[in-house]
Amino acid sequence: MKKLFSLLVGLTITSLSFAQSAKEDFTGKWKTEEGVIITISNGNGKFTGIDPKGRPTLYNVRFEKNEWKGTVENHESGQKGNCEIYLEGSNLKIVAHKGVFSKTFYWVKQ
Repeated sequence: MKKLFSLLVGLTITSLSFAQSAKEDFTGKWKTEEGVIITISNGNGKFTGIDPKGRPTLYNVRFEKNEWKGTVENHESGQKGNCEIYLEGSNLKIVAHKGVFSKTFYWVKQ
């Protein structure tokens, strides 16, 4: 019984350490894996990321059901998908979904 309790406490602490907060701030300049700088701003509680050509690349990012969700778009390929966003230190982890497929990529804070 004591081992089970310890396991449950450990799992709870681990899950809380990965929990997201509605107070996270993604604003600023972020460098994509391709070297493009995306400028993220916050308006009306939603974040939007604009590429150097003024095109929205990340938009409608809002805190929903205890995680950050939004839409990400690759203008070069014309692909768009839903995504989850995680702030991991100076990295922004983006998990994009298109149908049953997903892709994870990272942007670095500038």
